[in-house]
Amino acid sequence: MADAQTVYVDDSGTDSKSRIAAAAFCVSTVDRWLAFESSWRKIAVRAGFNLKDWHMTEFAACRSNHICPQCRHGETSIKEHPWQKWTEKKRENVLRRMAKALVKHVECGWGIAHTKEDYEKYVRDSPARALANEPIGQEHFTFAIQQCGGEFARWRSIQNRQDQLKFVFDTSSKRQKREIAKVFFAAANERTQYDGGIEQWFEDVGVAYESRRTVPQLLAADMLAWTIATIRSRDVYRRGRSVEMLQLGYIFTGANAKHINIGYTPEKPFIEWEQRILENADSGKNDNDET
Repeated sequence: MADAQTVYVDDSGTDSKSRIAAAAFCVSTVDRWLAFESSWRKIAVRAGFNLKDWHMTEFAACRSNHICPQCRHGETSIKEHPWQKWTEKKRENVLRRMAKALVKHVECGWGIAHTKEDYEKYVRDSPARALANEPIGQEHFTFAIQQCGGEFARWRSIQNRQDQLKFVFDTSSKRQKREIAKVFFAAANERTQYDGGIEQWFEDVGVAYESRRTVPQLLAADMLAWTIATIRSRDVYRRGRSVEMLQLGYIFTGANAKHINIGYTPEKPFIEWEQRILENADSGKNDNDET
């Protein structure tokens, strides 16, 4: 079905050392995704690298004056990471062309990040979690996926889209798959909805787990997730590579990228959520005591 929407999902921050968690949705129709893949493959051939070896984190970390940990440990080499010898001009040129192709062919996209500390303090480890009438995950990235799902649901409603959906996630561990099924797709299993979310379309949804090495479309979500995760890390902790972040951020927030949305959840909404849940619980308890 050429007009059906395929949602490619990737996350950032699953490494225990990362203090930021992020996720991204990149959405388009089948024909537009094929055009995207063709465009990125042409860029890769002209630049001299294999698309199966591309990964935004490894590209940013591997350069002439600082090779990435994978290359230092012999897991990869210049064959897989030829960009380690590229000039800064070539690196920027290739990255900008890839980002502009993403903007051109992706129908809509979201990248959302948050600090793991905020999620742990006000949601996961809070007493409000047991009182909330909604699924809450143990993993940080699940919340970011839920945030993207909510934004996508609002977009679908505004656009009055009713076409079939397919979700494609990057290859995940059994633990991650269980978490995604339990939290993000919980309403599909229970046939319930949460605040008008994306669950209303889950009757016609398909779910797959693929490798970014064989499915280049996942790299679009990887690029968005990396960008907003790095922006938030720089903003809060002053850590992370800024050069590629600025190059991508400029394109994803430009006049031609109104359909691409990157942002983060600051501490205040987490605090407000916790307070609202706890206050509602106290109010209900008081009402019961009065009766």
